[in-house]
Amino acid sequence: MAAKGGSKHKYTDRIYIEAAQMRVKNRDFFHLKNLYITLHEWLCEEGWIPENGKDINFPEIYYLHRDHPKTGTEVWLFWRPEKEINSYYKYRLDIDWHCILIREAEVMHEGQKFKTNWGEVEIKIWAREELDYSWTWRNHWFLKHIHDLFRRRIFKTSTEVHKLELYREAYRFHEAIKTYLKLKTYLPEPELQEFFPQLGLGTPK
Repeated sequence: MAAKGGSKHKYTDRIYIEAAQMRVKNRDFFHLKNLYITLHEWLCEEGWIPENGKDINFPEIYYLHRDHPKTGTEVWLFWRPEKEINSYYKYRLDIDWHCILIREAEVMHEGQKFKTNWGEVEIKIWAREELDYSWTWRNHWFLKHIHDLFRRRIFKTSTEVHKLELYREAYRFHEAIKTYLKLKTYLPEPELQEFFPQLGLGTPK
């Protein structure tokens, strides 16, 4: 658990406050490429990715694809999107995908046969709020001496407000994944819009 006012990273001295940890895990029919596109577009639409050159700037820091003759395909993906709120607060999401047993499959929908996938997908989400991410306070000759006081007392309410907002954004992303996979959600309205691909539907055969 983070200390009041945030905890410093052991090696970088960055100040983080944990806002949420969430996970979605499901084994069923689903279209892996469409799920990737859906979540990619959600992050872009919600301002987590710069508009200029979305694909160039997309923070996918790790991708691993392994084909296993007997057990199917395994995929690892690590995404690290960020959102600058102002000169002091930044939101960060750590999104780790792990897909196993992936194989090509077919499903029938409204009398038409579609190519899709079957397998297990697990997506873990960590949401963190970073304080003084630009080091404006800690690099200033005077402000660095009073930063801890302001961070723990003066900025406390603002920090809690931003923490709650980040939690809500992470929760909405979590619900978007569940909506795509047709799992039970707890939002009053579906998080994804109608133009996003449906579960399990890929290219008509």
